[in-house]
This record gives sequence, structure tokens and C-alpha cells, in this order.
Amino acid sequence: MRAALSIREAQTRLRQGSLKARDLMEAAIVAADRHACELNVFAARADSDGLLTAADKIDRRLATGEAVGPLAGIPIAIKDVFGTKDLPTTASSKVLADHHTGVDAEAVARLRSSGALVVGKSQTHEFAFGPTTNNEYAGPSRNPWNPDHVPGGSSGGSAIALAAGMCMGATGSDTGGSIRTPSALCGVSGLKPTYGLVSRRGVLSLAWSLDHAGPMARSVDDLAFLLEAMAGFDARDSGSVDRPVQQYSALMNQPAGPLRIGVPQDYFLDLVDVEVHAAFDASLECLQSIGCKVHPVSLPSMKYALGAELAILGSEASAYHRDRLKRQAEDYSPNVRRELLAGLTILASDYLLGQRVRGLICKDFATAFQNVDVIATPTVPIVAPLIGATQVVVNGEATPALDAIWRNVFPTNLTGSPTLSLPNGFSKSGLPIGLQLIGRYFDETTLLRLGRDLQAVTEFHRQAPPMIDSA
Repeated sequence: MRAALSIREAQTRLRQGSLKARDLMEAAIVAADRHACELNVFAARADSDGLLTAADKIDRRLATGEAVGPLAGIPIAIKDVFGTKDLPTTASSKVLADHHTGVDAEAVARLRSSGALVVGKSQTHEFAFGPTTNNEYAGPSRNPWNPDHVPGGSSGGSAIALAAGMCMGATGSDTGGSIRTPSALCGVSGLKPTYGLVSRRGVLSLAWSLDHAGPMARSVDDLAFLLEAMAGFDARDSGSVDRPVQQYSALMNQPAGPLRIGVPQDYFLDLVDVEVHAAFDASLECLQSIGCKVHPVSLPSMKYALGAELAILGSEASAYHRDRLKRQAEDYSPNVRRELLAGLTILASDYLLGQRVRGLICKDFATAFQNVDVIATPTVPIVAPLIGATQVVVNGEATPALDAIWRNVFPTNLTGSPTLSLPNGFSKSGLPIGLQLIGRYFDETTLLRLGRDLQAVTEFHRQAPPMIDSA
């Protein structure tokens, strides 16, 4: 299943009868049985017999010509911050050990109503508060391209499951890059939609004004199918935006067209590993080869972005966890507890200043988008560091690993802009590199089409980790 089969291809073959939903599910189960424990992918797995029974039911419905949903039979993984009616939702934390919501998060409910089958709850950095999925409580999740390295986070389990063929789609949440970072470091595709496009009801919050929920998949075309199922207004999510859902999967049949691609002259390319930079330069040449024009853009307020993100995220996360910290402080892993307690010391004036800076950054992006259609950057300026590494060397200089990992991704959590990460090559050591494409509000279609056009002329998204390919 990992090789090249897309959701679109699976849909066609299922309806033609040349493929069975049972085949898809058996392949996902076999892959998980082989590698899930070794890579620490799942916080909980669904019952295999139950999944096969559900797949058989879909096959019978297809055989009799009964209508099925657009994702019927597609195996998906759900990040362990999304509530699920039939599996525990623990945020990979002792604090919520064996916690059951008894109800699906809205995004999960929509995926299920489209026919998708949930194979399990994927590991996350505890409470989604970290970019590595090196979880002190649940243990480290491991990059399938090299298990000594982190998969990125916090949606690390979802990215591993996709790269290893344990599912064909997955959910992620993204507060400071948590969909895009693991997508880049594990060689899969991930989309942080515009803030408010996908409901976050039933998703454990990290920082409510920064939180996004979105899809992860092997290819950009697959993302379109997942986003179409997940998106839509939810009156019970205060951040949800009431606007019609586009038929993203059908819109993917049209080319992106010649686009103006902006390359930031501020911040995003200031700290980039030489191999990552070379891959980015090659992607710009590829974009030009398919008719795009590259233009410099200025984002002068980005020099204040980190302070704004830390003030907002720290304040909101600590407020969300304040009552649990009073009752269960010792159940939090030390690194997460330390961050949450530090957040309680942030002054209201600092939080408000952070929000004011956020407005300046939004204006910079709005100005840039008057002259370009998409902004391109490396997703992560380094390849996946070793598990436990606190420092990385970038172009001969040591820098904190965590700072480097999330440097290029958190800014669009501040703006709420739709942002896509897709595979963009490999380092000499065989670790994946990602390309980040940022779009205008609610213009996911342009990002998806452009990403699809790039994947039509590259093969990075079709490559499997050696340990999986040889299994």
C-alpha cells in the first residue's frame, strides 16, 4: 500500500471492483504489526478483526451498488488529541491515562461519515507541546527514515504512520508547526488550513487562538480528499468560519496556472542548513520550470515574531492547563510541566503586546500578498536531529535544536494563513527535506494545486523509507 496508491486511485479501483477495502486494511494492519512498536507510532490501536469486518461491510455495499462515502475503506490515523468515541484520548500523557471522551471530535466524525476507517490513535508530543514527539511519558517516537532521529512533532505519530504505510491519511493539530514539521521530517505532505476552516471542537487545546486542525497524507492530491471531508462550519466551535466548503478533490483536476512565488528576504532564510538551502533553490527552479515567476518579498516585522508566539502560546496553554496543574502537577512530564509553569508567570501586558505584534505580522503578509500569490520557504531549516539532541550545527554554528526545528513554521500560526508542507528531497544521509508554501486566507485550492503540480514532476513523495521498502 505504501508504494504509490493514492486515495483517488483507491477510490477508482474500489468502485471498479479491482481492489477491496479489505486489501487496503490488511496492508495497513501488516505494516503496523511489523513496525508500530519499534517506531512507537500508536498510543492505541483499533481492533484488527473489527477493522477487517468494517472493511468487508464496505466491500459488500460496493458489490451491490450501494452508495458509500468518498473515503469509504480508506485507513486513517487520528492524532491522540482528537476525541474518539471508541478509543482512549490521552494526549500521550499520564495526566489523561485511559481517558475516554466517548464522542468523536467534529473532524473525526466528518471523516468517519465519509467512510474512513480509524486504525488507531497516533502518538504526540505530550499535550502537543513540543516539536519532536520525544515523549518523556510514552517514550520517543522514531523517524522511519532513521530510527535514531526524531520524526518531528507534535503530530509525529501521524507522520510515521503515513510514511510506514500504516494508513493512507491522518489528522494533525498545528499550534506552532505541528502538522508541517513532522510532515517535512518524515517525507509526507501536511496542510495547516486557514484558521477556522476545520473545526477544533473535541480536540484538546494547546493555545486556542493559534490551534489549527488539518490533514496529513502521502501526497498533496490525497490532502484534498481529506480536507474536503474535514472542512466546514461548526457553530459549536467559536473559531469556526461560516463559508461554503469547496470541492477540493474535483478542483485538483485543474492546473494551478502561472503563479507569482514570493521568497522572503527577511528571517526565513537566515538560518538554513546548506543541504536544505540547496533543495529549496532547486524547488524554485522547478517552480519556474512549470511557469511560475519568483519575486522577493519583505516581511520586516518577522524579527518580533518569536516573542509574540511565545507570549501567546505560553499564556494560553497555561490558562488551559491551570486547573489540572493544581490537581496533577506531578503527572505532567518535567519538560511540559516546566513550560506550563513558566507560562503562568507571563504578564497580561506581555500577552497583549504579543497580540499587537501579531497584527503587525499579519499586515506584512497582507502587503506581500498584494504582489505574489504564494510565499515559499524551507519548512524546517534542518533535517531531523538525533533523539535527545539539544544542539544542532547549522553551517558551522551551534544552535538550539528546538529553536531550529520550529523556526520557519510557527509564524503562520500567528497569521492563521493556510500553509502546506510537501517533500522536497533528501539529505546525503537520507533524511527528508520539506518545502513550505504559504497562501492567502481560504485559498487552500491554490496551494493544493501548486503542490500537486510540483509532485507531478518530482518523485520525492513516492519514496519509502528503506526499512519499510525492504520489509
